Amino acid sequence: MQPANPALQKSLMDVPVRVDIVLGEVRMPIEELMALSPGEVVALERRTNETIDIYVSDRLMARGRLVVADGQLGVTLSEIVDERAAA
Repeated sequence: MQPANPALQKSLMDVPVRVDIVLGEVRMPIEELMALSPGEVVALERRTNETIDIYVSDRLMARGRLVVADGQLGVTLSEIVDERAAA
């Protein structure tokens, strides 16, 4: 099926969208944060087998799981979040 307005579809595909994948959280004093070196590992308050949150433009949109494929870190979606249903 062809889009009704191909120019509109192309222009919408050019709109920048911010996507944040939240792997976990950690609280640390600013002194420790400033002392971190490149490549240093920080333990997060979430286990690797727990779902991760996926935000689009600061809105929780989905949850997923981390995967490694061909040496690359990725995310598989496991749930689409409907915040309106929770309200």
